[in-house]
Amino acid sequence: MMTMPVKFRRKVADLNRTLMVNIPKEIAEELGIEKGDTIIITLENSYFCGRKEEK
Repeated sequence: MMTMPVKFRRKVADLNRTLMVNIPKEIAEELGIEKGDTIIITLENSYFCGRKEEK
């Protein structure tokens, strides 16, 4: 698990009227996120957080 906060900048893209942000490869690898996985996104105090859905 990452020990220091790591920041990446990403642009929001529009894909068929849906907004999309990509996940940096380093973060996806650290969290074990792969193509086809489901991400749970939560919103709290103007921040959003994503995590891999556990099966």
